[in-house]
Amino acid sequence: MENKYESLTREQLVEALDDANGRFEEILQSARHILYRLNAKKGGYDYLSPYFADLTGHPLAEFKQVLLQQLPNYFHPDDRERIFGERGELARAVNSRAGNKTYLLVEYRLRKADDTYCWLRDQNTIYCSEDGQIESIVGSAYDISEQKKAIQELQEQQEQLSVLIDSSQAGIILVDPTGKITMANCRMAEMFGYSMEELIGSDYPSLVHPNQQTDGKNRMSSLISGDIDHVALERHYIRKDGSDFWGYLSGRRHVNVDGKLVSLVGHITDITELKQTQEAIRESEERFRSIMALSPDIISIISKDGNLMYNSPASLYIHGYTEEEMYGLNTFDLIHPEDQENVGIAFHDVITNPLQIINVQFRYRNKDGSYTWMESSASNQLSNPHINGVITISRNIEYRKKSEEERLHLEKQLLHAQKLESLGVLAGGIAHDFNNILTAIIGNAELALMRLNPESPVLENLHRIEQAAASAADLARQMLAYSGKGKFVIEAIDLNRMVEEMGHMLEVSISKKAILRFNLTKPLPSIDADVTQIRQIIMNLVINASEAIGDRSGVIAITTGCVECDEAYLRDIWLTDPLPQGLYVFMEIADTGCGMDKETLRKLFDPFFTTKFTGRGLGMAAVLGIVRGHKGAIKVYSEPDKGSTFKVLFPAGERPAEIFDGAAQIESWRGSGLVLLVDDEETIRGISSEMLKELGFTVVTATDGRDAVAIFKSTPGISFVILDLTMPHMDGEQCFRELRQFDPNVRVIMSSGFSEHEVTQKFAGKGLAGFIQKPYKLSTLQDVIRKMEKL
Repeated sequence: MENKYESLTREQLVEALDDANGRFEEILQSARHILYRLNAKKGGYDYLSPYFADLTGHPLAEFKQVLLQQLPNYFHPDDRERIFGERGELARAVNSRAGNKTYLLVEYRLRKADDTYCWLRDQNTIYCSEDGQIESIVGSAYDISEQKKAIQELQEQQEQLSVLIDSSQAGIILVDPTGKITMANCRMAEMFGYSMEELIGSDYPSLVHPNQQTDGKNRMSSLISGDIDHVALERHYIRKDGSDFWGYLSGRRHVNVDGKLVSLVGHITDITELKQTQEAIRESEERFRSIMALSPDIISIISKDGNLMYNSPASLYIHGYTEEEMYGLNTFDLIHPEDQENVGIAFHDVITNPLQIINVQFRYRNKDGSYTWMESSASNQLSNPHINGVITISRNIEYRKKSEEERLHLEKQLLHAQKLESLGVLAGGIAHDFNNILTAIIGNAELALMRLNPESPVLENLHRIEQAAASAADLARQMLAYSGKGKFVIEAIDLNRMVEEMGHMLEVSISKKAILRFNLTKPLPSIDADVTQIRQIIMNLVINASEAIGDRSGVIAITTGCVECDEAYLRDIWLTDPLPQGLYVFMEIADTGCGMDKETLRKLFDPFFTTKFTGRGLGMAAVLGIVRGHKGAIKVYSEPDKGSTFKVLFPAGERPAEIFDGAAQIESWRGSGLVLLVDDEETIRGISSEMLKELGFTVVTATDGRDAVAIFKSTPGISFVILDLTMPHMDGEQCFRELRQFDPNVRVIMSSGFSEHEVTQKFAGKGLAGFIQKPYKLSTLQDVIRKMEKL
């Protein structure tokens, strides 16, 4: 391939060299490496690039005064002898030099201003005097602390190239028609290493390198014969000492007035350094392209109009574009429409503030039509004639963006969970105290009904009290459900059967313009759940769907099924606690109603939030509490005017579904013995004592755990203990441990407003004889005692 520099004149080559030098100097300044020229003869540095201060923290003005003999003090102790010792790399390089310079590639650790070290890969040229003394060192160093691959440096400096060009001089000779040199100037003799006496009279062809002598003789013969009148070409020459060099020969015929050949005039310029410079430029361009190819970031040059003038190869594996495909495109055409305004503002700031470096994040269109998040740093180089554009360095931040989105999502879930947890504690506490009151109301009403004449006029009033108390108990269960402690009676149930049996009740509960449709997948695995609470979920969601449809005609679809859920599917749910992947039974309630916007969806499960004119209390928050209590999850899909879908997931059970709605058979049963009843509420002690006496037991009471332990130790013959879980001074858990230490065989029935599941888990394997949840009826107390007696 023809060298593009071969046809240029010396002045054109000098101008090209200056232009290339300026261009690559600017690029090197924008690169992250250290350039320096250490003047050992004068002392200190002639030049030290600003990046040195950025990397090491040493002020440039101070470090430029460091002498060559002081430099080892800044090297790591383990590297000093290896580099600066008598047999070190520096000494070996100087001793093995050819001519007045040598080259050295070395890696070392340099001490920074904060006394830490950075690894540098230093490639330099060492200039020596004839006696082998170092006069100067010119080089560049890369920070390889964080890199696994070394990047070859650009070595040639403007000063070095300028010196090579400026030192070029011409030699002039006259050659007679026989090829003998008849005249030469001193530069010619100096150039070839001959004395003037030796040069005059010698054959010119003998000065040409053997590999070009044949061509040289032929061209000289053509000049002598007149076939050609001039030559202008590069010629390979050989000196007296056998060394060779390249010269640029400009020759012509010199004739007298008669047109007879007098001599050939030759003008020879030593272009060895120029040839070396040409090769260095070519190597520098190749090196520049190699560096760009190794960069994981996209380095671009953009015109002030936004057109791409250059794009590094990283664009291929990030966006899928080749350099040829990108050249000439307007970069704004590839930016996501939502980000164009922001990027346009940043680009305008770069154009109008040349000294400012602007950073901006945006989405960039890939070749396949998808988008990738990028972060760019831009610098205005429009005033630089070698660049005449804006340099940008763009990095792929897709992974970082996804990580930030996941972090924000988790933070929102955590804040929501903390809010629910705080209100859940409040709701649970209220429900617990409310259950104590309801225990007295329900118990007294039940005893009064048992003891009252069936003809009494207050019988109906007592029934109404009992019904109101039952409704209040349902409210307490809602509050416990919201607090996540609402799994009262856990059993294996068939979700399909429950939905079918609720069908009629749901039909009469919804708007007359709403059609109820069932899409039930049969058979389904059972779920371990509380029947009452699952019914509450279904009723709440169906009524909400009906109200979303309003006065318009619409459809409410109830769908059941089971699905195998992986971690990705369970990640986007209304639940902060992670759920295990596996088989889940789902119930989906969808409507064709008004739907919800993003703001409504965000507040959907907040307590006391409602879109209705009159608030409905806990509402969807209670639904979420029930689902959380069952280790399930909720997924919500909704858009304005497109309806809503609530998908509730429950872990699939392992047992077959049980019959959960059969009427309980109440049997007449009486017990006997002494019972210790422990509760801090006087009303609970009063009504529970009457219930126990009604069942045939003798009762002794205690107001707290300490009182209970003292009575148990001092009272022989106590058959069993009914112990409240939450009490002052000493709670039920501490009291239970004290009683077990005194009598390992003591039988204890724990009483609490919280669910059996939660309480029994706390006492699992500790010998608890039974559990009764407040508020309770006489029949419930009877069943618990009978079960304990059978154990």
